[in-house]
Amino acid sequence: METTVKRPVAAFTAVAIATIGTQSSIGKAAEGRPVSLGWQTSCGVDAGAIKHVKDTYVFHNSSNHCSGGIFHQRAELNSTNISVTSRITYEFETKVSMKTSGDNDFILFQVHDERMGCSPPMSLRWTGGNTLRFDSDYTRGKGMGGCFENWGLRNAIYDGQPLKRDGTTYDLAVTVAFDGKGSFDVTVRIDGAVALSGKYEPSSDPQFLTSKRFFMKHGVYSQDRFEYEMRSTGMRVLRQG
Repeated sequence: METTVKRPVAAFTAVAIATIGTQSSIGKAAEGRPVSLGWQTSCGVDAGAIKHVKDTYVFHNSSNHCSGGIFHQRAELNSTNISVTSRITYEFETKVSMKTSGDNDFILFQVHDERMGCSPPMSLRWTGGNTLRFDSDYTRGKGMGGCFENWGLRNAIYDGQPLKRDGTTYDLAVTVAFDGKGSFDVTVRIDGAVALSGKYEPSSDPQFLTSKRFFMKHGVYSQDRFEYEMRSTGMRVLRQG
């Protein structure tokens, strides 16, 4: 639901000390090696809205500095680009906690393609009912009027524990398996257990735009502004296979 500055596709460089099959701190034994995805602040934020101390990012309420869309609050990071033609699997891992007195929906993680005005191929929403769900649209590239909901991913059913907003920490892992043809499978685990899964497939209808690139986003993105503190500790991405 926004535009970002276009970035060249980056080469993903493995951390030299990584080993295959090491024990992950995020809920299970993870196979893969950590990669650097060049995380940076998405579009800018209000002063103090994102702080990075040692291995922890702390997110607070910020106005939306990106253009377009109907969301008014954003404190997010974005990665460098992932080529649509890359057949590759990444696992995003972090320990995340939310502390707020509100029950606002917010977007926690995204696989975006730089479109404007519609949901990206995949957004992971923390709902007001404290579950998780996928948002996904196809776009004609005509702003909000060109959006068509992708129920193939939106219909995925949450099968996890109720989430708390009292600062409780959860191990979050999002595995995204790109097929190199514009589709991807996505699996979300909370504390090691599968909570949500689905598949994004681009529409075969030529009226809809096709993705030229993908990239990841992580933080707090919401339609309405609200006071919160979200912590994300030990964030990393593993390349599998």
